Amino acid sequence: MQFKQHFFSAFFIVAAMFLLTACNLSVITPVTNVPSALSSEMPVTPVYSPTTTLTATPTFVIAPTATVTLFYNPTITPTQQWSACPGIVITLDDTKKGDILHILRCDDGLEYDLGPLAKGVYAVGPNDKFLVYITIDGFIYAARIGDLYLNNLFNLGREHEFTVFNKRVTPDFKISFAGEEPIYRLVLLEKNYDQKRVYELPLSITQ
Repeated sequence: MQFKQHFFSAFFIVAAMFLLTACNLSVITPVTNVPSALSSEMPVTPVYSPTTTLTATPTFVIAPTATVTLFYNPTITPTQQWSACPGIVITLDDTKKGDILHILRCDDGLEYDLGPLAKGVYAVGPNDKFLVYITIDGFIYAARIGDLYLNNLFNLGREHEFTVFNKRVTPDFKISFAGEEPIYRLVLLEKNYDQKRVYELPLSITQ
């Protein structure tokens, strides 16, 4: 009876050893081949496996280009131009009330208006100091440049010298001057009947 008990005990031990050797289990031990100097003086920093670091890639923003605006000069109605101001410049404005003379003196830039006046013709004296205005009714006016009024010098209708007034025809006058400063004479030509007359101008106007 004792023999059987010893036999089973021995068999159990042998079977256990066989099972242990058959499994061949290995135990991994940590590597501790760190130098003694480092292990005693410096803490061991654990080594981590590298991981993928996500870095933000810069976003490229295309800046808008500057808008180019083309500026065009407005169309301007061309006006009369002079290379040099010719002494006295007179422009005539036809209004419902009559003709308005706009006068510009280039020397000092003086500008003013005369009128309204009846229809007629005008001319500036050779010395740029006076002007003569003759209406189609036969009145001869004159004034110094700068004066705001006209002087009535002659009434051609009363003279009865020009045929146009006797026949009640609209005159076609051409004005010119004769003489030298300060004495000037008005030379008046009526072209319908080719008639000419000369009139003395007062020194108070011509000089």
